[in-house]
Amino acid sequence: MKARKVLCAAIAALMIAAPAALTSSAAGNEVRIFVDGSLQLCDTFLLPGTTYVSLRQFAERFAGARVGWNAASGTATVTWRGMTVSTRAGDPYIEAGGRVLPCAFGVFETGGRIFVPLRPLAAFFGYSVRWVEGTRVALLSRGEPFRSAGETYAEDEVFWLSRIISAEAEGEPLEGKLAVGTVILNRVASPDYPDTIYGVIFDRQNGVQFTPAGSGTVYCDPGPDSVRAAKMCLEGYRTSGDILFFMNESIAESFWIKNNRAFAFSIGKHDFYA
Repeated sequence: MKARKVLCAAIAALMIAAPAALTSSAAGNEVRIFVDGSLQLCDTFLLPGTTYVSLRQFAERFAGARVGWNAASGTATVTWRGMTVSTRAGDPYIEAGGRVLPCAFGVFETGGRIFVPLRPLAAFFGYSVRWVEGTRVALLSRGEPFRSAGETYAEDEVFWLSRIISAEAEGEPLEGKLAVGTVILNRVASPDYPDTIYGVIFDRQNGVQFTPAGSGTVYCDPGPDSVRAAKMCLEGYRTSGDILFFMNESIAESFWIKNNRAFAFSIGKHDFYA
C-alpha cells in the first residue's frame, strides 16, 4: 500500500510539472522523430517511457488530417479516413475509432496546445513506432491500419464487462471502475476461474461471486464511464496484476475476503484483495 501511494504521488508530481516543462527547450526532453528515415519537426516531450507530441502538429504534418476544437467542452478532435480521435486535457485516455486507449500520464494542455502520447496517436494514423535505446529518437514507419472498436473488441466482452463495472462501481471514480474491470480480467486469466468474462461474472462454483449477478442489476445499461473503463481494460490496462477480489465493507454480508485474502488497496468505497 505504501509503495502504491509513493508511485501515485510521483506520477501526480510529473503530471503537475509536465505542462510547464513542455514549453522549455532547455529541459532536455525533446525527442527527434524520423518518418521513413526523414527527420520531421514536431513539438515533443518525454516522460518516463512515454513520448508526448502536439496533437495538432502531428495530425496535420504527418497525416494531413483535419483538427477541430470545441472550446465549450475543451475537446480536441481529429477526423481521418472516416474515424475520429477525441480527447481533453486531464483525460487518462484517448478515444479513437470507438476505442479507448489508455494514456499512462494522461493528456496535457499548455499554451493552447494538446499533447498526447505518441504511440496510440501514431497507431491511429497507421504508423508503427520503434524507440532507439540510449537516444531520444523515435522511428516511425507505415504499419498496420488502425482497427476500429468493432474490429477490436468482441461485442459480448464490452457488453458484459461494462455492465458488471457499472453495477459494482457506477458511483465510483474512473480509477475504481478500472479496478473492478481489472479483477474480472485477472480472473479470466487465472486457471482457477472461468476463461470468459461472462463465465467469471456468473460463476457459481463457490456461490454467487458478484452480487449484481444474483440481484439482476448486472443487466442494467451501463453509464458512459463504465463503458470507457471496460474498453480501457480490454486494451490491456490493469490496475494491478494481482487483485482477484473486492468488497464494500459497509454493505458486505460476508467477510471471508477480508479474513482470507491479502489486502492490496482501497479506491472509493471498495477494498481490493489479491
